[in-house]
Amino acid sequence: MKVILKSRHANIQKGGENKMKYSRIILTLGVVTFVLAAATLITSWAAEDVRNSKHNLSTNPDILATGTTEVCVFCHTPHGGDTTVAGGAAPLWNRNLSTATYTVYTSPNFDAAGTTPGTPKGVSVACLSCHDGTVAFDSLFNFGGSGSTDTINFTGPYVDTDNTFKETDRSAGGPSPYPNLGTNLSNDHPISMEIPCTTDPQFSEICGHIDTALLTANKVSPIYRGAVSTLPTDKRDQLRAYPSVAGKAYIECASCHNPHENTSTRFLRYPSFVGTSDEAAVGGASALNADRNAGSLLCLSCHQK
Repeated sequence: MKVILKSRHANIQKGGENKMKYSRIILTLGVVTFVLAAATLITSWAAEDVRNSKHNLSTNPDILATGTTEVCVFCHTPHGGDTTVAGGAAPLWNRNLSTATYTVYTSPNFDAAGTTPGTPKGVSVACLSCHDGTVAFDSLFNFGGSGSTDTINFTGPYVDTDNTFKETDRSAGGPSPYPNLGTNLSNDHPISMEIPCTTDPQFSEICGHIDTALLTANKVSPIYRGAVSTLPTDKRDQLRAYPSVAGKAYIECASCHNPHENTSTRFLRYPSFVGTSDEAAVGGASALNADRNAGSLLCLSCHQK
């Protein structure tokens, strides 16, 4: 008579091996998921690269600031910054603001609503502290290093002799190769205007999507036509309305421009036609990465034409 003995440990070992294999599979899937997520995050973050943009004044060939290696200092400071600019939309602002009087945009078709329509306010005031040509680039609250001494100099062409370099100084020495808007804004896209939802039907689509809850909470609302799924996944790429007046949707400079973008995109945000036939018609995402306003899609993200 043959007796076959089965060990209890054999089953336990086999079950253990199965569990180990299962655990390895789960671990592998987890690692792959993490790597893919990290790759997506890296791709997303790569959209902003202020060090390699013209807003890095040390490497901007038209300005060539010396005396500091800091990039952010020309706009932001970690201590003692102005937190009131645009209700915080220009965080820890490090620049003195312009006190200029502006000539603003107007036309027979301009239906902007709001308080003093077209008069710069909100985050646009922060942009104009460089781009209206009246404030020196080193007119800062805090400087690099100890923060108390202005060691900044400008070595680009046409630098003025008293070292209070402004865009108007460059214009005096020759054509300005960068945006010097001046104080006459009548020939530029209107800013600090409330989107005229009640008076202009061309904005009916975007007005139907404006998130008033975000605006009331002093946050930006994305601007888009069509389905939510057409929005860029990276919020920094999204066109946006600002609560320049509490709870109301305003167009400002930064509605369309991202100052931290690299220069190849002209600091433009992304049209709200992601993955649509409109995007495909202009050559897809690669074409829009090269020219954010290909086919005027950036304009058509707001204007129903």
